[in-house]
Amino acid sequence: MSSTVTTKHDVSSRPEHILFPKSSVHKHAGALAGFLAKLNYDDIPADVLHIAKLITLDTVGCIVAATQTALGEKILAAYDMGRQPNGCSVPGTELQLAPSLAAKVNGWLSDVLDYEDTASGHPSATVIPAALAMAEHLEGTPKQFLTGVVAGYEAGLRLQDATRASPEALRRFASYHAWHGVAAGAAAMAVSGGSEEQFRSALGHAAANTNIPLWYVEYGRPAHALKANYGQMALAGVDAAICARQDIIGPFAMLSDAERGFALIIGSDRFDATQLSHKLNDIWRVRQTCFKGYPACYLLQSIIHALSNVVRTNDIRQEQIDRILIGCSKKVHDWFSYKETPGDLDGQFSVEYVSVMAALGIPAGREWYSTSLRESADVSCLMSRVSTEIDPVAEESYWKGDRLFSSVKILTTEGQSFGATVEFPPGHFRNPLSDSDIESKFLRNLSGTLLERRGNQIVEKTMNLDRLSSINELSQILRAVKIA
Repeated sequence: MSSTVTTKHDVSSRPEHILFPKSSVHKHAGALAGFLAKLNYDDIPADVLHIAKLITLDTVGCIVAATQTALGEKILAAYDMGRQPNGCSVPGTELQLAPSLAAKVNGWLSDVLDYEDTASGHPSATVIPAALAMAEHLEGTPKQFLTGVVAGYEAGLRLQDATRASPEALRRFASYHAWHGVAAGAAAMAVSGGSEEQFRSALGHAAANTNIPLWYVEYGRPAHALKANYGQMALAGVDAAICARQDIIGPFAMLSDAERGFALIIGSDRFDATQLSHKLNDIWRVRQTCFKGYPACYLLQSIIHALSNVVRTNDIRQEQIDRILIGCSKKVHDWFSYKETPGDLDGQFSVEYVSVMAALGIPAGREWYSTSLRESADVSCLMSRVSTEIDPVAEESYWKGDRLFSSVKILTTEGQSFGATVEFPPGHFRNPLSDSDIESKFLRNLSGTLLERRGNQIVEKTMNLDRLSSINELSQILRAVKIA
C-alpha cells in the first residue's frame, strides 16, 4: 500500500496534515526528520563512525555479561521461545526471536548491570538492540546498521535536550528516560531506510509508544527489575519502524505540540523545539556519550574512581579502614545511601556498596553483584563505616551537568587521612577511555561465557564492521552454541 502523502511537499500551501503540520513550532522536528531520512553512511564523519563501533562493542559485552546474572537468567527464561526461522539474535545465547522481542530482550539485558554508556540516560540500551534487530531482520548491511546507531543518538539526545525539565520537575518525575523509545525508532528506521513521510510516522509511533518513565529505586526495596524500562522502549522503537515501513501513519505532530505534546506527556515542564534541529550535521551527539568504567549508576562513577585511586596509591588494606567519607550531590546523598544487604540490583545504586567494592579493590564486572559478595559479613561491616555528606561543589556540578564532581576521604585506624577528588570519571567524553580500555572491558564481560573464546574475533569484526558484507557475519558469531 502506498503512502497517501507525497514525498515532495509545500508546507505553506498544503492543508494541515498530521505528518506535515504548518505551525512554526513543528519546523524543527520536521528538520530533524528530514535530516534522518537523508542521512547516509558516507555523510558521517569517520570519528563518529568509530565511536559507533565502540558503543556497539561495549553494549554487546554488557548484554553477554548480563546473561550470566540472576536477573538475566530470569529474563531469558521468560522469553525462551527457541529458535525462530530467520529470528534475530540475543548475543551470548542460542535464542532467535522476532525483531521486536529480540530488541526488548537485548535492551533489557543491556541495562541489567548498569554498565552501558550514558548520556542523560543510556542511549545504547535502546539504540543498539533496535538497530541490530532491524539489520538482522532485513539482512541489512553493516553500513546501514552504523547509520542507524548514529541516527538513534541524534534523534534521542536532541529530543532529550528539547524536553529537558526543570530541577523541580526532575525531582518529581524521571522524564530524562522517556526519549529512549524515539531513539530506538530513529535507529530502526535509519537501518531500514524510507521516505521522509515514513520517518515522520516512525518518530510519531515511537513517541506515542513511550513508556511511563520509571525511577529505579524510589518505589521501595528491592529495586524493581524493570529499571528504566529500556527493553520495552527498544521494542516500541522497532515496532514503530515496522509500522512506518507499511505506511501506517504515526502521530508525528505530537513530538512538538506545545499544548498536549510529548514534553507534557512525559512530565516535563519545559519544551524548546529549537534543540531538535540545533546544528544538525555539525554537532554529532554520539561524540558526547560517556562509557562506564564501573558497573554502577553513573552518578557514582567518580566516587568509585576516587576511592580506587586512594586505595591503590596509598596501598590501604581493608583492616586499616576506620571510616570512608563521601562528599556528593544531594541526589546521591538522599537517594543512593543504602546500607542494608543489597538485592540483585540495589548494589548498583548504593553508594555504600560500590564504595566498598572500590575500597576492597575488587575488579569491575558482574562479580561485584555475586551472592557471595552481597551477603559477605566483611562487606556489610565495611558498608557501615561509609557516610555521605552534601558537597556544594558536587551539588552545583550535578545541576549544571558539565562535571561529575565527588570528593572522598579514608580515615585509617592509625589516625591517617587520605583523600581525593574526581571531576570527570574514566569514560567521560572529557576523560575518555582508550580503544584498548573498551576492548579490555568487553573481553572481561565475556569472561566465563560461551563467547569467551570468540572475544578477539568479535572485537576484530566489530571494529571493522563496515568492511563486512552483511551484519550476519557479526550476528552469527554472537550466537552461543552450547557444548554437550
